Amino acid sequence: MTVKDSWPPTDPERRQRLMAHLAHGYFVDGVSKVGLGKKANLSRFQVAALLQEAQDTGIVRIEIAVPLESTDAQLARAAGLQRLVTVGTTEWPADRDALGRAVAREITRVLQDGDTLGISWSRTLQHAVKHLPELPHNDVVQLAGALRTDDTTEDESPRLFEELRSRTAWPLWAPLVVDQAAALKKSLEVDVALRRADALDVAVLAIGEWSPDGSTVWPRVSEDLARAARDAGAVAEVSGHLLDEAGHEVDTPVADMVVSASVAQLRAARHRIGVASGAERAPAVLAAARGGLVDHLVCDTALRDELGRLLHGGAPPREQ
Repeated sequence: MTVKDSWPPTDPERRQRLMAHLAHGYFVDGVSKVGLGKKANLSRFQVAALLQEAQDTGIVRIEIAVPLESTDAQLARAAGLQRLVTVGTTEWPADRDALGRAVAREITRVLQDGDTLGISWSRTLQHAVKHLPELPHNDVVQLAGALRTDDTTEDESPRLFEELRSRTAWPLWAPLVVDQAAALKKSLEVDVALRRADALDVAVLAIGEWSPDGSTVWPRVSEDLARAARDAGAVAEVSGHLLDEAGHEVDTPVADMVVSASVAQLRAARHRIGVASGAERAPAVLAAARGGLVDHLVCDTALRDELGRLLHGGAPPREQ
């Protein structure tokens, strides 16, 4: 085995990146040494030694120095965002749980006592809810109807707030996509929940790319409708709403099939936290930012890097 291939690495730069990654996982995310070791192919004792080395060499001080933090801040300004948080690295890509954990941290960072928190439906946001602390002073409302996911068994009903503890919770007892959604929205249970979104302080949304693999809505409408929406300019899907590159809502029949809070309700929230991953979703993220649906973004390294490439190459101006 060469020095380059040794593990843990002896090359100073690679070793520092590994120590920063382990330190962030241990001190910020709360992952155990055993858990970190399994992910990084290290023993618990090796993890402990590297964490100590991180402290001895100044990587860990009073707070963890997160690599590329200044780059994230610069990119956030270029994208018209207040804040951008990158999760994971190129060598250790973020999974849904890591993204969800980061979203939960962002929620608790901006949420104040008495605020109304709205959370849309996605697989990543299901993880975020699991990582939220108790919210005894907050009302929480579901912003979009439910969708069955890979983690939902045939005997289970998808429930976003099953593990949430808050002052009050307002689930949306409806599927996200359904024929004649307007009629369903008039039902008492759905109407009450959606009206709660009028008072949103913090909205948490997943950003999808309008494509067969990039959105959970696309496979639930007819192929003709989905392609027609794309031909009409749709590039992004946020809480069931389709947006064009400039962030404008695209008027298509798909809009009449979605049960969710309106774009106006989402946009009116004081803070709008978005989450997305994968380089292919970069145009969708920029559309959501230009449309005023996102001002805080949690993303993975691949998406962050692609955003930088698109913005450096010259993207359309943000909608005012």
